[in-house]
Amino acid sequence: MAVHVTCKGPREWDGLSGVETKGLFGRTRRRGSAGHLGLGLTSICLLASFSLAGEPAASPDPVPTAQVWEFLPEAGFYPLYIADPLRPQSALMLIWVPSSEIPETGHARFSLRLGGQFPIVAFHPDRDPDRGWQLDFEGGFLGHFDLGYSLDNIGWDGLYGLLLDYKPTPDLAFRFGTLHDSAHVGDEYAERTGRSRVDYTREEFVLGVSWQATQSWRTYFEVGSQFGGEDFQERWRAQTGAEYLGRRLTSRVRASWYAALDLRAYQENDWHPRVTGQVGLMIPTRRGRSRYRAAVEVASGRTVLGEFYRSSETYAGLGWYFDF
Repeated sequence: MAVHVTCKGPREWDGLSGVETKGLFGRTRRRGSAGHLGLGLTSICLLASFSLAGEPAASPDPVPTAQVWEFLPEAGFYPLYIADPLRPQSALMLIWVPSSEIPETGHARFSLRLGGQFPIVAFHPDRDPDRGWQLDFEGGFLGHFDLGYSLDNIGWDGLYGLLLDYKPTPDLAFRFGTLHDSAHVGDEYAERTGRSRVDYTREEFVLGVSWQATQSWRTYFEVGSQFGGEDFQERWRAQTGAEYLGRRLTSRVRASWYAALDLRAYQENDWHPRVTGQVGLMIPTRRGRSRYRAAVEVASGRTVLGEFYRSSETYAGLGWYFDF
């Protein structure tokens, strides 16, 4: 409760009488009790006003922030892993494979990736779209084509998932949901080599966390638990990585350089990790948060083609990527 106090000066107090006294030289002096009393009242008034001013004013009750639904939001809450070759994305790559355990394949390949993340609905505080809940669908295609054998398709994977994201702060995000990976052998490769499909299909529940440590650095961790599947498949998968986004090259060029590292390991491969790294340029578009990337990608470990999950290979490639 605010208290207002108005103080008068010593000569402004009215209605107070004084007395006259004689001085040594016969002069009459008015020793007004009003003067002394007014001075005293003024002092008391000022002290009271100072003490009241020191009391904190009661703050008004906070107004609760309205929560809003947003359908088909512009961007996902949970950032996708840049260097993960199995995340749904769109990319064209030329890759050189110096070492591969997949039989009867050449050293040069063309890699095609199609897909992305598609936010469905978000529930967040009004005027604060970087916090709250969001439901996402992601889907994509990944295929390798052998340049040494008339672009025969070695194999391809169909990837999709339904995920619920939670973002309590702009720097911290969680996701939970299901992911599906259905792997296939390319028709031309199967005809040429006699290789039949082993029916590798992986369905799993996933739980991931992403932390934007600084404006430039981000790290993440994810665990997957398979349900169903074939007898030769095992349950667990683990994944982690880190990303660095540098500053813009110049004030006139919107592109900035970046580096990303992803490690993915499966129980069915005795936890031998596949390591994938990217270094390149990130070029934002004028369409929301979508962006282009031009990068060199290097990977070693389990192949990205699920039908050959027992095979390891090493490759280096040059790619053009589009994130939307």
